[in-house]
Amino acid sequence: MIRVLLVDDHPIVLSGLSALVQSDDALALIATARTVAQALAVTAQPDVAVVDLELPDGDGIHLGASLKERWPELRVIVLTMHADDHSVMRSLGSGLDGYLLKDSDPDDVLRAIHSAAHGTLVLGKGAAGAVVAAASTAPRTDALGSLDARELEILELLAQGMSTGQIAARLYLAPKTIRNRVSEIVGKLGTANPDQAIALGRAAGLGRGAKPSTTPSPRQGGR
Repeated sequence: MIRVLLVDDHPIVLSGLSALVQSDDALALIATARTVAQALAVTAQPDVAVVDLELPDGDGIHLGASLKERWPELRVIVLTMHADDHSVMRSLGSGLDGYLLKDSDPDDVLRAIHSAAHGTLVLGKGAAGAVVAAASTAPRTDALGSLDARELEILELLAQGMSTGQIAARLYLAPKTIRNRVSEIVGKLGTANPDQAIALGRAAGLGRGAKPSTTPSPRQGGR
């Protein structure tokens, strides 16, 4: 049974999502919330959280990241009307697990919940286009292959949702060293910012214990 948390400030949307989840015998609706505060007050651990991007008292992306910090195994899907590339890349770059538009077919939403629960990155039609657009800006088709072993390790940890400070502590390196490495990663991947680099890494399988889809460079980054 997949335990689901729903967060949306629109009563009609929340009611419809609740009915949709309850129509699936493999899903269990454990809580609903209309604000960030209500969502953070939930004590029962969900397997998947479906969150709106804009909430009355905060941002769904920050909420999702906070929930994942509390429950590292949690999968978070953003369900929103916003189809802009920036929101998509910021969501994925923050370590969230999916991005769907509210005009998605109900069956697609259910499939997304099931897929996310099993560790699959979920992208609706509009969101997938943003990732493809970001990938098209990279100077190489084997972009991840341009990273050395240390850079791949850092990108993997970023894709898991870890902060610069957390990565520095994990790897016994100074935070400044990690920041410099992240800048090098962005440059090698040809992306505009770290969020896009993380999103590309996650689309390639990083962040879930999966091996990236490209072969890393033999050069080693020992620092």
